Amino acid sequence: MSALPIITEITDQGITAQIEGVDGVVLSAPEGTLTPDVISRLRGKKPDLLRSLRELQERAGSDWDEVSANPTKLKSFAELMMITDMRHRGIVPDHYIAETECKHCGPVPIFEGNWPESDGCPWCFNRLRGLPMPNKRSRSA
Repeated sequence: MSALPIITEITDQGITAQIEGVDGVVLSAPEGTLTPDVISRLRGKKPDLLRSLRELQERAGSDWDEVSANPTKLKSFAELMMITDMRHRGIVPDHYIAETECKHCGPVPIFEGNWPESDGCPWCFNRLRGLPMPNKRSRSA
């Protein structure tokens, strides 16, 4: 998923972006945020921004209006989708620094604060669907 870098750039500045029509994007931002330099950079990234927004819109479904209207929610949702996509490819997200012994998957990396043993884990989805399982070399770069 390519959404996170561009979504992070705009949401960190308090900018919201809405899809308009077939290929339009409408930006809203706090006073003074949309400087000529920012507008120029975003114009250059418009295809990526539009593609990312469409992908997020599809995945958010009926919650899209609520997600897209709030920069913090949009960024969190984009991060969640990126982490989910990484896991589906067998890539271990950087914040998975702990390990749990899953009853079904065996020892797997997990985010800190989980039990040392579990009846299920985020990697169970991969195992059940024949997707790649994590290994020590599959950490994100």
